[in-house]
Amino acid sequence: MPELPEAEYMVRRLQECAPHAHIRRVRILRDSLVAPQGVLHVRRYARGTVQQYARRAKNVLLHLDTGWTIRIQLGMTGHCYWIANPSAPPAHTRVLFLLAQGGALALEDARTFGRVQVHRQAALGQVFRAYGPEPLDPEFRWTDLRDAAAGLRLPLKFFLMDQRRIAGLGNIWAAESLFAARLAPQRGVDTLADAEWRALHAAIRRTLRRAIQHTFRVTSRPEEFPEADLLRLSVYGRADAPCRRCRTPVRRQVEGGRATYFCAVCQH
Repeated sequence: MPELPEAEYMVRRLQECAPHAHIRRVRILRDSLVAPQGVLHVRRYARGTVQQYARRAKNVLLHLDTGWTIRIQLGMTGHCYWIANPSAPPAHTRVLFLLAQGGALALEDARTFGRVQVHRQAALGQVFRAYGPEPLDPEFRWTDLRDAAAGLRLPLKFFLMDQRRIAGLGNIWAAESLFAARLAPQRGVDTLADAEWRALHAAIRRTLRRAIQHTFRVTSRPEEFPEADLLRLSVYGRADAPCRRCRTPVRRQVEGGRATYFCAVCQH
């Protein structure tokens, strides 16, 4: 499932492959992906020149010169990238943004949990009002992370995956960040000392930056998109494998319907 590093990778690849793309027409191959706005609404307003590619949490944003923004919610399997030949799109393409200069931006989504919507740029603050701060924002400080947990009695893992508290982290990178910070996913947020909040803040930022860099290292073409669990991870997906620090077998347990991976020796 795409998380913050994967969404950031897509944005940077789009900027490389199709700077200042002019969308002249939108071809919608699966109507459900543009609900509830509808096909005609999206076709009408998802046209113009892309002034900026951006990201908010796990959303890819295309800011147009018309004052509208295309918001691509990636869902479970969404991947947005430039293709040279829109007449022969990839098998799971759901939406095509046809470009005046040739080629297209394709949204490929095998499981069709993604969404494409258009919003006036002036309304984006309201659209994203429920999202927490961006962890890679230079203004995001450790005290912001600590303060977001004030009054809560939640396990750290659930706290990090709550998009209202901090944006963009999902199951994979929450687990990896906690390992990097040497904090157990079951720890209550109300038990952390300030030094541990500082360590967690630094670990989140370091882990996400490395994930983005690693994704670029192992890909060479815009259509290539390794899922995060194919990258070199410390604990996620490594049940019973030796911990990369202490060689103790990595543990896996299911909480709230999601698998949690951790080292019982290194994380406390």
